[in-house]
Parts: sequence; structure tokens; C-alpha cells
Amino acid sequence: MLRVIEELSNREDLVFFYYDLRKYATPTKEEFLTIFFEKSDKKYIPNKLEINLKIFKLGIEENFNFKNPSLNDVFAKINESINAVIEEGKKPVLVIDELQKLKNIYFNGNNKEGKSLLNELFNLFVHLTKVRHLCHVICLTSDTLFIEEIYQSSTLENASKYYLIDWLSKEDIKKILKEEEFSKDEIDYCINYLSLPYEISDLIENKKLGLSVEETIRQWINVEKDRIKYVIRNNLNYKDEIINILSLFKDSPTLKNDDLDDELFGTVKLLINNEILFYDVVNGIIKPTSIKKWYAIRELI
Repeated sequence: MLRVIEELSNREDLVFFYYDLRKYATPTKEEFLTIFFEKSDKKYIPNKLEINLKIFKLGIEENFNFKNPSLNDVFAKINESINAVIEEGKKPVLVIDELQKLKNIYFNGNNKEGKSLLNELFNLFVHLTKVRHLCHVICLTSDTLFIEEIYQSSTLENASKYYLIDWLSKEDIKKILKEEEFSKDEIDYCINYLSLPYEISDLIENKKLGLSVEETIRQWINVEKDRIKYVIRNNLNYKDEIINILSLFKDSPTLKNDDLDDELFGTVKLLINNEILFYDVVNGIIKPTSIKKWYAIRELI
């Protein structure tokens, strides 16, 4: 997402409001406000934490009370900032990364007695996009169970699009490895084990340290096997079900959600929460979180 913003930063007609919630502990109501807003006499101001990119924060007047705000006050301030951008002839783009970290924040009451910030935000996003066409809103999350939750949200029905950020293609991986001067034999050996960007970085760093691609991949699979064993040992009541589910991936890294018995889905969620499996709600597919994890599952089974 930052790469996209960087590539578009030379466009004078776009203003990005980017919030990476990964940077923060799960925020409280008050902390949410300090993350999204900054006191200023302007409606929107440059984000000091993102000085190299044209990224802004929503402006809020000096006397605004962060300790006892209402949701209507908060949304009024968001609308003011969005409209200020539009009045300047520009297009606002609101980006929230790791959106799921907002799901336990409530206003106008304690816990679930109050209004869910996330539910109300979705209503606001639909208003800004589908109803008024004022703003682009992009939400990102690595929590696949959370994606399932929002996918079922009636608020977002026919008002949102879903995009899967999937494993790298083999052609892209080959291209990168060739640029990094890996030999044909090295590429031929490791190409079937790679799926994620950081794995390529790990291969490159380990090669500099003198480790072969075979040694690096062997280490990966050993670590992944140990992680799966750890989850099983911590959930012995579900051991048979876990083994049953993992056995479904013996011959293929993908499983259609429709081919999974309903009784097993609770245990599948356990494996998703522990980042052993990934639930692709867009295509209705369940698969290991990486190719190397698939090899670890096969060896373990």
C-alpha cells in the first residue's frame, strides 16, 4: 500500500489519509482519536510520522475534547476534512491498514452496550463512497476470520469490492531471483517452495551468510513443522480433528470451503487463528498460509 501511495505521490489531485494500525497497541476510544486526528487550525495537515510521502492526518480544533467525544462529533470532523480536500479540487483517499484492530471499540456506552465504532465506520464509508462519491476508502487486514465477518456485513453488501493479496507468482519469483544472481540450479530447486516476499529476502540474506538454498528451505520446513506440533500439543482435545483437517491437504495445497464438513469448521478457525491455514473468502478456498507450510503439513502427516 505504501508503494502505491509513493508511486502516486507526484499527482497533485490526490490526498492520502493513511493509518497503519499495526504501529499501535490495540487502541482505546481515546487513542483512536489521537491516531486519526491532530489538533490544528487546518482541516487536514501533513502526518509527521510519514514525512517522506504525501500522507495527511485529519485536522481538529485545539479545544476538541478527546476524553468525551460522541460518534457524531467524530464523523462530523472526518466529513469536514474530506470536504476541505474536495473544495481544493482534489480527491481524498482514506486508507486503514489492519482495520480489525478497531473492532472492539465502542462509543456512547461501555463494551457492547455502546455503538460499535467499526459498524458505524462502515456506514460512514458507504455514505462517502457509494452514496456521495466523495472519497475512496481502502481497508486492509491480514485477519482472514475478520474478512469473513465483514464479508457478511449487510452494510457493505453491494457497496464494496474485495481483493485478494495472494502468493507471488512463480514467474515473478524467478525474475527477482535472477536479478539477485541466483543460479539456474538454485532457482529450479527453490521455486516450488516459495510464495511470500519475505522468504525471498531470507534466501538472499542466508546466501550472503553462506547457507545454500537447500539448507534454508530445510530450516523453514523444520520450523513450520514445530509450530504445527506446538498448536496440536496446546489443543490436545482437538488433536484428532486437527490431524483430520491437515490430512485433507496431503495431495493439494487448496481445499474448497464447500468440501469441508460443517462440524470441522470450528477447528479450522483454530488453525486460522494460529496462522497455519488461510481462509480466502473471495474464492471460497482454504489453504496453508504459505507453500513451505504446505510442505511442513505433508511431512507431518
